[in-house]
Amino acid sequence: SLVHSSGESLQVIQQWASAATYTTAVDIGTGAGFTAAAISPFAGHVIATDITSSMLLETRLLVTNRSISNLDCLLAAAECLPFSDDSIGLVTCRIAAHHFQDLDKATEEWYRVLQSEGILLMADTVSPEDLNLATWMNEIEFRRDPSHVRNLSPSEWMSKLESNGLQIEEAAVTDVPMFFDEWVLRSGTPEAESAKLLQDFRKATPLAKEEFAILQNDSGRLSFKWTSLVIRAKKK
Repeated sequence: SLVHSSGESLQVIQQWASAATYTTAVDIGTGAGFTAAAISPFAGHVIATDITSSMLLETRLLVTNRSISNLDCLLAAAECLPFSDDSIGLVTCRIAAHHFQDLDKATEEWYRVLQSEGILLMADTVSPEDLNLATWMNEIEFRRDPSHVRNLSPSEWMSKLESNGLQIEEAAVTDVPMFFDEWVLRSGTPEAESAKLLQDFRKATPLAKEEFAILQNDSGRLSFKWTSLVIRAKKK
């Protein structure tokens, strides 16, 4: 999907990663490996981790196709990383954290494995600060893909990272534009549920339609956008 293989958040992470070089970098919840590949020029060794072995096969295919020689794959849960304390210079995590079963534990793991002054580059879709809009978004996402746990708001992310010893140095907000039909196809949403979701988008409140840029063109194709928050943080 273009949401994962490209987009503003990937560009921002690559730009921030390029500011230094790292002995070892780890990408958490790598999926098909696009973020791990993007940071590979700036690290001696990149380890792409994911809880799903089939996604790591996609990562290996990407590595082969792009002739990347410094990237390895490792099956691992975000909440239990198999790395020593203070051993990693750069940790990245992009468009994955809203699937983590225990985000508090995953955040603790980021802090634990990072070296002193190590860098975290995190990007994820975020909910609005408005509770009603946030509830609508998260319910929609869960019905579309039951592996969805929760999109945090920007303020919740800031608080969570700071409370876990990660000092936020920079943040950016990017848009994630999507077409409804591709969005439900990518997650394998059952046809009946997809039809219900489409109606919910069409019947969304004026405030939700404005917040999420919900539009339907003359041919009936519906588009919308989520917001992504990109954060650069340092281990205190």
